[in-house]
Amino acid sequence: MPSIPATIFRAYDIRGQFPSELNTDNIKLIGAAIASEALDCGINTLLLARDARLSSPELHRALLAAILATGCDVVDLGIVPTPLLYFATHTLRWHSGVMLTASHNPADYNGLKIVFERSCLANNQIQQIRKRIEDGQFQRGKGEILDFKSSLDAAMPDSSIENIKQAYVKYLSQDIELSRPLKIVIDCGNAVSGIIAPELFKQLGCDTSLLFCQLDGNFPNHHPDPTVAENLRQLRDKVIASQADLGIAFDGDGDRLGLVTNRGEIIDADKMLMLLAKHILPKYPGSDVVCDVKCSSKLFAMIEAYGGKAVVHRSGHSYMKQKMQATGACLGGEYAAHIFIKDRWFGFDDGLYTAARIIEILCHDPRSSSQVFASFPSGISTGEIKIEMSDSEKFHFMDKLISYAHFKDCKINLIDGLRVDFDYGWGLIRASNTSPALLLRFEADSTAQLESIKAMFKALLRQVDSQLITNF
Repeated sequence: MPSIPATIFRAYDIRGQFPSELNTDNIKLIGAAIASEALDCGINTLLLARDARLSSPELHRALLAAILATGCDVVDLGIVPTPLLYFATHTLRWHSGVMLTASHNPADYNGLKIVFERSCLANNQIQQIRKRIEDGQFQRGKGEILDFKSSLDAAMPDSSIENIKQAYVKYLSQDIELSRPLKIVIDCGNAVSGIIAPELFKQLGCDTSLLFCQLDGNFPNHHPDPTVAENLRQLRDKVIASQADLGIAFDGDGDRLGLVTNRGEIIDADKMLMLLAKHILPKYPGSDVVCDVKCSSKLFAMIEAYGGKAVVHRSGHSYMKQKMQATGACLGGEYAAHIFIKDRWFGFDDGLYTAARIIEILCHDPRSSSQVFASFPSGISTGEIKIEMSDSEKFHFMDKLISYAHFKDCKINLIDGLRVDFDYGWGLIRASNTSPALLLRFEADSTAQLESIKAMFKALLRQVDSQLITNF
């Protein structure tokens, strides 16, 4: 049996380097385990989709064959962004699926996001896939590839729809109403959103300019991670040069987004969520809004001001969606720009739909996008800081760090790493679930207070490892 590194079975997906960690041999075992687990849960058909990474075609072929060999049927959705797989589980007859993607990871990575009955697998459920492989507990049978049209049901009755892309564009276009055509620039980073974003925003009535919408798994122009400022440089330049109203960038699989105002300012997810909360919460007085531990305390205050309740939860798209379902929240979001809208939509993370809703809000406001976002409060913050640390070391390091943590006059949250909130700001350190690193973020009301919080965390880090290089 091929060896599979335990580290690729992560907190809310399966992800590793191709071909050293994830390859056609071991993805057959993973696919067989996923399908066998599905069959044991009474799920007889899986939707299957993939992104545009260079390794995706051969991994897809191996994965498809492995699923079919268990007796599980497959509807192959083809090359589409992750939100379209999620959308399919909410609008087609079948509610479970597998997305072949490594999201924003480097080009030589690939992975799997798994959905059973509209819920993304996480943590112990992911480990159960690994255990099934170790135990060799696979079903055997002869599944079939089902035609897409066989999946249509009452939720999607239009017989003219030939594929999930058409269905998504039509469904979203019926939901979004623009009062005027905003001039936008779209940057898909040569990733899979390029297969649908140009058509979608044109259909909505936007005056659209395009950057890097051709699919190229080498990502030759910049890495498709819109939370990194350098990756937005060309978008900012294009927005300013073309006098556009807004710039939008999508990540490697389309479930996250980045925004740039008409003045080239980068808008983080905290402010996107403030804007959405302002317009959504009046319909749901007292509703929960789920935010991850990396989000700003300024956002929490604005949610309360708009009549909602901020619920702080651990980072990770699967964890966030599970918390959304458990609380009945109308909105949720992570600082990494996974945003979950339940109002008029399905509550999964969808960069395309989030962009469309923000455009809808902005086109009804006479102010520029810069003026709209400037109206929301800001602290002085660092953004996300990364300290490289191996997957095998980072969680043990965090356990030790938390045992050393002693802060005064503060509120401590241990739901995901260590978050310390003071009256004047906060700091966070946690182990990344998607890369070999510790992640930190700091925010305060003044520069002096920010430096004070950073100094406390530096001292704590050096208690654990006096040789650790801290780059903040």
